[in-house]
Amino acid sequence: MAYSEIIFTKADRVATITLNRPQAYNAWTPTMSREMREAFADADNDENIGAIIFTGAGKAFCSGADMSLVGKRAASSGESSAARSAPSAAARPRRPGLLPYLRDLRTPVIGAINGVAAGIGFTIPLYFDFRIAAQSARIGSIFSRRGLTIEDATAYFLPRIVGLANALDLIVTGRMISAEEALRLGYLHEVVPDDQLMARALELARDIAHNCSAISIAQSRRMLLEHFNSDLDTVLRDADEITKWMYTLDDIKEGVRAFAEKRTPRFSVPKTLTPKRD
Repeated sequence: MAYSEIIFTKADRVATITLNRPQAYNAWTPTMSREMREAFADADNDENIGAIIFTGAGKAFCSGADMSLVGKRAASSGESSAARSAPSAAARPRRPGLLPYLRDLRTPVIGAINGVAAGIGFTIPLYFDFRIAAQSARIGSIFSRRGLTIEDATAYFLPRIVGLANALDLIVTGRMISAEEALRLGYLHEVVPDDQLMARALELARDIAHNCSAISIAQSRRMLLEHFNSDLDTVLRDADEITKWMYTLDDIKEGVRAFAEKRTPRFSVPKTLTPKRD
């Protein structure tokens, strides 16, 4: 399909999704959100794609929600907030939000953070498997400085990634931090010179796509994410069941042959054998 606010490409078993509103520092819009979701679904359902890179065009990764749209939403929200109560937990829909589908992907995602990553641009990478940033990148939640609260699964992922104390610091102050500080806190996996960002992301993506079993990755990622808060017995039962099943598939035989023959494996079991979570 044609996209207006993202660029979606596929090459050498790697899909790349690029936010493409550089004149607005890739500020988030409903159109961008819809197109991003469609591109992720396309890549995840494509057996020829073994890894996904997500980045931004121009000088920013994503500067947050388009503030003109945020202003319109606030202006049309009706009565004064002073007359309202916060919604009860019972009234909230199951798994709401813009981004939970990212947790259900079977294909690993590499975030290539090339500039400002703020607001929702801070939230999106929390779902990714790898977060690599250019040395000049600036990262921050900024919600407290816009009169908003943290969104989507930030409260779930962020303290697990950087620790509760650091999460409170980043969220309460809403301050922007350097790539080096984000690396030290654990938000980032790696920081590289600006002109090496996409080359490094592609190097990692191609290594995964060409040398790793797609079904192995899909099942392992599912277990890691699904059992984030599971008890040990549940994890052990699931791992035992899946391990026995994996031994019946061709990829393990190919992996052993490739090791013995000192060559790159030619894995073929489809990742789509792993069901997406509800």
